[in-house]
Amino acid sequence: MAELEQAVARRREVLIQGSDAAATAEAERACRDVEGTAAGIADALAEVERRIGATEAKIEDARITGERESAAAILERDGKAIDAAAERVRQAVAALAGAQSALAGAITPTSAPHFSRRDFHGRRDNEAPEDVAAYLTGHLIATMLPGLDVSESGRQERFGWVSPRPIEATDGETPAKTLLTDPMRDTAAQIRAGNASSDLPRFHRPEPDFKPSVPLQQVYVLKPFRYSPGENRMPEIVTTVISTIPAPVAEQAIEDGFASRDEPRNFELLREQRRSGMQGRSIYELPDLGFDLGTWVEKETARRRAAWLAEQHHEAA
Repeated sequence: MAELEQAVARRREVLIQGSDAAATAEAERACRDVEGTAAGIADALAEVERRIGATEAKIEDARITGERESAAAILERDGKAIDAAAERVRQAVAALAGAQSALAGAITPTSAPHFSRRDFHGRRDNEAPEDVAAYLTGHLIATMLPGLDVSESGRQERFGWVSPRPIEATDGETPAKTLLTDPMRDTAAQIRAGNASSDLPRFHRPEPDFKPSVPLQQVYVLKPFRYSPGENRMPEIVTTVISTIPAPVAEQAIEDGFASRDEPRNFELLREQRRSGMQGRSIYELPDLGFDLGTWVEKETARRRAAWLAEQHHEAA
């Protein structure tokens, strides 16, 4: 500042000239006054700069906050729109599932054999009504939604694995008519004209494997015993205090008092007795439970088959 420079120069001259004390003090006071004023101005300028910086920071924060809020609002808006649209699709798919179920119900064992689609997998025959319905529905999806690859899922059948088979779209084709009901109408016309037999083919559902998978069950063996695992097989013996055996055998052993589901009070005594009491004993010395697991499997298999045949008869009626 010019005033500060002048005051300093004045004090310098007074000191060089060796002026009296009063002149020197006055020069010093003038410098201090000017220096104080300069410091105050510098401080004020610094505060102004700080406030400007704070204001700019607030402006920047507000800008960033505004950008974030705008971006968040866009995502929230889009999310709500997608949720609403996806819910409509979910409802449509639920309705489609119901419609396919009704379609499967409409395809009878008499109409199913007329599904005569030919493709590189070979002629389609002996298809179950639900499989025909699934194919027809898949065909509609493949035709109407070309962005999706649609295929029948692979499945395990009694005599092997059926690989997945793609379903190709056909422009403007209505599957139920061209793949199923048109062949039925053609056959009906041939029968009326006497050119085809009135003995209609029927879909016969192949019998599944009714043989049960025998579960296992852990029991506490109170008394050692033996049982028959099946025809022409050596008896099985059950001696270990904690044993895991076929569940039907376990239930019979519990019923007859040879075993328990719950740990017995004399558990430790039983373990000690088994360690010393089973050596050298023949399996035929053990009590026979009188249970033949092979016979149980045969009866359970026959029961399951009879129930299945009764259900098929009910559906056919």
